[in-house]
Formats: sequence, structure tokens, C-alpha cells
Amino acid sequence: MNIRENKGITLISLTITIILLLIISGISITGTLYGIGESKENAQISEINMIQHAILERYTKAQLTKEELPGTTVSKTEVETIISEINSNSSGNIILKGTEYRRLNKDDLESLGITGAEDTYIVNYKTGEVINETVKVTKSKKALYVYSKTEE
Repeated sequence: MNIRENKGITLISLTITIILLLIISGISITGTLYGIGESKENAQISEINMIQHAILERYTKAQLTKEELPGTTVSKTEVETIISEINSNSSGNIILKGTEYRRLNKDDLESLGITGAEDTYIVNYKTGEVINETVKVTKSKKALYVYSKTEE
């Protein structure tokens, strides 16, 4: 019986192994990068919804207590310009619901109980509209805009 001597792995099998490892690592890196982008987008959408809930709550409270609402006044024309930019960069067709808008910076958001937000937002307390002025549109072309459907 002729027993063949085992002299280790050949250069071909080593090359095939390395190629397979590169393919597997490429797939996992691509999936990870996609997941990171998707989670950033979900965080932006969650943040805009949190802000909407906070402004609607503050508006309701302000109606009872007559306290001043946070933010600086923004002209409707400026908001319309931002909306037209959002509409041209996304698949949305946003139409403004209100007339009085305010810009909320980081300090204004903190007074509403929103911490950690870095972006600037334009809001309408009465209609519940919230626009992310800094980012405007996500990488997947979703408009960072929300409004209260009950106020139509």
C-alpha cells in the first residue's frame, strides 16, 4: 500500500483560503456600514418625532399657563425656501400647514427636555410641524419633516 506523504498545504489551497476570507470580510464590512447608515437615519427620525411630541406638549401647557414658547421667529418665506429645497432633494411633496414658525437651537431644545440634539429645527407649535433645518433630507432621500395629522 502506497501512502502519500503529507507535506503541508499547497500554494493553491492557501490562495483559495485567503480569497474566501477576503470575500467574507468584504460582505461583513459592507453590511456593517449599511447598518450604521440605517441606524443614523432611524435616530434622526426618532429625534424629530421626540421634538414633535415635546412641542405639542409645551404648546398645550402654554395655552393654559400663558408662558412664552421657546425659539426665535422665522418668516414663512424662509420656511418655504427650506421646504422647496427639501422637496427638490426628496420624493416628498411637503405643503406647509401653518403660518407662525420658530427656530429651535440646542438651548431651546434643552428647555423642551430634549438633550443631545445637535441640529437646528424649525417648528410650528400649533400644527406640530417639525423640520430638521440642518440635515433636511436623509441619505435615502426621506424628508426630515413631520406634522401632527390631527391638526389638519
